[in-house]
Amino acid sequence: MLDALGLAASGEPEQLCPVPAPARFAAFELDGWWFVVSEDNRFASRERVVAVSRGGDAVGAYLEEHVMFSGAFGASDGVLVWSAQHHCTYGLEHLDVWGDPPPALEGIHKGLLEELQNNGGADYVFDAPIDLAASLCGFNPNTFDRDVEVTGLKVVRKDLMKLVDQPLSEGAGPPPVASAGGTRKRGFLARLLGRG
Repeated sequence: MLDALGLAASGEPEQLCPVPAPARFAAFELDGWWFVVSEDNRFASRERVVAVSRGGDAVGAYLEEHVMFSGAFGASDGVLVWSAQHHCTYGLEHLDVWGDPPPALEGIHKGLLEELQNNGGADYVFDAPIDLAASLCGFNPNTFDRDVEVTGLKVVRKDLMKLVDQPLSEGAGPPPVASAGGTRKRGFLARLLGRG
């Protein structure tokens, strides 16, 4: 997994906090899953999830709380299988869904839409991609409170460190057209944020 990401253990001890300082990377194991975490939301990408999924499954997730966008991706054996992304620019109910996401997404999204309708104003759907990733691998950076042994990581392949904002599933085109439920669905955190 680390080779595919261009990272290696640094040998430097880390605190028992799974989210490292800005611009740093760390790894930890939790309940049979291996995680690589970074403060930079652009690190989790479709390409990285696909790269670490060869020979297994991988999940990647990101969040940006200042602008309120988040996303999660799933890949299996080198093929992207699904993505779920939210960006508040497209509305509080916005959820861009591509592929065949895990069944838990429907209930997660429905519950967050109910919170929005009942409480109004807050961007509840922002949590949908992160909650979906957490339903698969058990790690949610917003609620995680367990001590884990964290390994510091260093960059060994700078050519693999390109960081890009992840476009919605239809790329940089116009905002997606949402269905009545607020979710658009088309076609079809272990390894990088996933299970080995």
